[in-house]
Amino acid sequence: MKIVWIFLLVSLVILVISLVFVLSQLPPSTRDNAPLTTTKPNQSAQAPLRIGLIPERDVFQQRKRYRVLAEYLSIKLDRPVELVMMHTYATVLKDFDEKNIECAFLGSLVSVLAMDRLGAKVVVKPELANGVSSYHGVIFVRADSPITKVEQLAGHSIGMVRTTTAGHVFPGCVLMQEKLFGRADEPSIVWIGTHDDVARQVMDSQIDVGAIKNLRLDALEKQNPYWKIRRLVRGKCVPSNALLVRGDIAVELGGKLSKILLKMDSDPQGRKTLDTMGMKRFVPCPPQEYAPVYDMTECIEPAWGKIGVPGSMPKRPADWPKPENVETRKCYDVN
Repeated sequence: MKIVWIFLLVSLVILVISLVFVLSQLPPSTRDNAPLTTTKPNQSAQAPLRIGLIPERDVFQQRKRYRVLAEYLSIKLDRPVELVMMHTYATVLKDFDEKNIECAFLGSLVSVLAMDRLGAKVVVKPELANGVSSYHGVIFVRADSPITKVEQLAGHSIGMVRTTTAGHVFPGCVLMQEKLFGRADEPSIVWIGTHDDVARQVMDSQIDVGAIKNLRLDALEKQNPYWKIRRLVRGKCVPSNALLVRGDIAVELGGKLSKILLKMDSDPQGRKTLDTMGMKRFVPCPPQEYAPVYDMTECIEPAWGKIGVPGSMPKRPADWPKPENVETRKCYDVN
């Protein structure tokens, strides 16, 4: 009997080792970290439409939300759809440039960079169930913090999110306008991965101040009613994460996607998809809605090498008028 058990144990070990070896030889497209592809039986044999996403919250939750949209678009386009998760703006621009993706849902700063550097075209933006289709940056502290205004940020740590409007150029503009750079006690910038992580680190007293988008701060406050927060200042409104299409295919593909997405709320399956995503509908997004982003990047131009993003600063289109009183205008409103 002992020999039988030893034989069974050895056989099990050999089976596990064999299974691990087989899995290790599978191509990348079959692994868990591969792009999420939605393909229906008998679907036309077209190359998949690849949609890029940059997570601003839990990556698995974001994939789950957008999966239903990918499935809807796959049916409407009669074409497989992939969701491709990217973790940096540089990856997005590289994938656009190398034609590894056809379109992407992007925050306003990355949208401006994609339009400015690569000729990408904005198609539509989402409107949430409460009718909101824009957001703004917020600089905030714990309610028990001694900091009550941005002029007091000197000597404190501020959590920011790289290459975002709300968590990067907006607080950078505020620090510039308050002349907090270049002094011995200038605020120390702590670069943090996501908006949610910034908020949690403020509430855990790991950092003194946070700068994130208001929509995420609002949602986190609802999820954590015991949080007590003091908002110091807010930025100007910019479009919510809009869908941008590569410049070389913007006319054909952008037109198709725009037609489908703008009519989703009048289609029963489309409404169901939007409900699942927590959205009311998709609406047009004129490029001029990004003007506040140019205002803020121009504000930090003297320190672009210090608090900007790698590469050249985006240039406001020549036919867009500049705001008056550039020297005196504020990039923020006090709460």
